[in-house]
Amino acid sequence: MKNQKSTSVAHLLLIAFIQGKQKMYQKIFFIIFFLFISANGQSQLSNIEEQRIDSIFSEWDQSNKPGVAAGLIYGDNIQYLKGFGTANLESNRAIDQQTKFQVGHLSRQFTVLSVLLLEKMGRLSLSDSVQKFIPQLPNYKHPLRIEHLINHSSGLNDYEVIKTLLGKEEDDVFTHNDALHLISSQKQLNFIPGTQFSYMLSKTETTLLAEVISKVSGESLTTFARQHVFEPLEMHNTLFNEDYNAKIPNMAYSYQIDGEGFKNKALNLSNAGPTNLFTTAEDLLNWYKKFTTSTKSELVELIQQLDKPVTLNDGSTYKSSWGQMTLGQSFFHLERGLPAYWQYGLVGGYGANVFRFPEQNLTSFVLGNNDRYNGMPAMLMANHFIEKEYPEPSTVDISKIKSQKLTVSKLKEYEGHYWNSDRALARRFYVEGDTLRYARLGQDQGLATIPLINEGGFQLKVESDDIITFSFTKEDEQQVYDVASGIGTPYRYKKYQPITYNKEELKQYTGSFHIKELNSIYTFSIQNDTLVVQGPENLEIEFFPVIKDVFRSNTLQFGSIVFKRNESGTINGFYINTDGIQGLFFTKLIDLG
Repeated sequence: MKNQKSTSVAHLLLIAFIQGKQKMYQKIFFIIFFLFISANGQSQLSNIEEQRIDSIFSEWDQSNKPGVAAGLIYGDNIQYLKGFGTANLESNRAIDQQTKFQVGHLSRQFTVLSVLLLEKMGRLSLSDSVQKFIPQLPNYKHPLRIEHLINHSSGLNDYEVIKTLLGKEEDDVFTHNDALHLISSQKQLNFIPGTQFSYMLSKTETTLLAEVISKVSGESLTTFARQHVFEPLEMHNTLFNEDYNAKIPNMAYSYQIDGEGFKNKALNLSNAGPTNLFTTAEDLLNWYKKFTTSTKSELVELIQQLDKPVTLNDGSTYKSSWGQMTLGQSFFHLERGLPAYWQYGLVGGYGANVFRFPEQNLTSFVLGNNDRYNGMPAMLMANHFIEKEYPEPSTVDISKIKSQKLTVSKLKEYEGHYWNSDRALARRFYVEGDTLRYARLGQDQGLATIPLINEGGFQLKVESDDIITFSFTKEDEQQVYDVASGIGTPYRYKKYQPITYNKEELKQYTGSFHIKELNSIYTFSIQNDTLVVQGPENLEIEFFPVIKDVFRSNTLQFGSIVFKRNESGTINGFYINTDGIQGLFFTKLIDLG
């Protein structure tokens, strides 16, 4: 483990002091060190505080495990920067504050910043057509502009879901040009750009932004960001990687849990922009200081613009269940009542999490190669300093919920199966004893709900600070409910009666289906009385009926499919609808046999 680096003068004097030259250097050391601390407005944590924060990472403070690098800024005076565990299990190289980690989703803020810089330079306008710089994209019915990519409202499918549809795995080689090919295969947009928000995790828009940066600047994203972002900010150990074969110095290797140990999890990605940024805890500490500094420059002002919310043409913002999405692709929300920004990155065995509390001037983050979501230790670091400032408890106080007692017969009115066709998600409510329970399909035991005093209102009983509510109502005489979490826009689910098919009835859905855009064929057959599809790369998925001609699966890429019939009632194709793809049509091939 290493603490934050000192200046060379203080470091040399400290060495001399330790070596026993006390009389000559003791007085000079303390004078210079005191002046150094005062001039920089920084102070070290007390030993007790430092040990308490260190203890958060005790699980990873081992030489035979991958681990984490952690950083924290609190006000003008306190910061923490350390590494725990191992960057490379083969060489036993320890993690320190200069170890490079892949940070996944965190990459996007730097891609967006690069576009804002090019706009500031006068080299592009956010109102420019995307096809002006990427002519291989189709000319869609409605204009697609750079601002729609920035504001996450393009109407394009998420190529990552298309990639899995083709049977590609995370560790398969996948390049920037591969991504552009999949994006360009979409001939029609799912909605008019600027009128709706795209899929929350979509990588499509930032991939196109990276291509725009390259075409406008005449340089790769890697080169442009290094010259115009990382070097000016003195982030000397931060880089975009556009070659999966590249050897990156002092890189933390990606590991996955394998039984009781770990094994290397290779990442063969070369698509910089939405991902593939490598950075260090030391550089990130420097980066996040810029969000709150009062020392302004043109670059700092653009950085602080990244906290503005993405917007539609009408000015509305994207309020997801994770929070309000920003230009920098972070999520603004209330964390136990305190305004906070959250951003994460999960790719391979890497896991990065950042929490920023602007009113407390606190930023806490953890980077890891430990095959884990590292949000918990990042939050525990923050809690060490601001626990007493939260207006809300860490778990919902059930005794303070304004609830009512409902009869079993009343609760049974809400029982049933519910379906959200846009996200291809099915849920179930059932009564057990005197409690209405909520479950995902396939779950034997659901979570309890609490009846609220408003008619048709329920709150999920959870052991956390999450407030998840259900509001039952009627739509065209059909029972529906809206589920809301935090400040997110509610999602609507409609009640349906599950349908079942016997083997003979399932035969109408069998056969081969082709999609020209992806040049792929998918064949449906019946196995053990279940509809199964086989596709590229030995892809095989089971489907379960929802309602007539609608089936669901437990996979992302085939969330649900809707079979279509011609005028004679014969099936002639199907659409995919899932969280990331809408209306992707497959045509049934004529059986000549």
